[in-house]
Amino acid sequence: MTTSTVKEWIIASINRIVSGETFTRADFDAQPLNGWEEIEPGSGIVSSNQQPAYFAWMALRRWADDGDIRVKDPEYAEMRKRELQGFSNRIPT
Repeated sequence: MTTSTVKEWIIASINRIVSGETFTRADFDAQPLNGWEEIEPGSGIVSSNQQPAYFAWMALRRWADDGDIRVKDPEYAEMRKRELQGFSNRIPT
């Protein structure tokens, strides 16, 4: 996957997951660093409504780390997939 910014990578990664492709810790670790300033939360308390790209990034990190749980609990996997899709729908392009 070739993307130029971390925000584009986030959206492309979520699309991969939603379409049933695998997404591993190695995929997460291969993210680009370009454009991090677009998604990095400012100081203070932020919410997923204010910073959906950052929260999507956090959800991708969680997805990469909880594959064993998703295998054991398909309902959990579907919930996490819906969460990612929701973030993706709110990320401004």
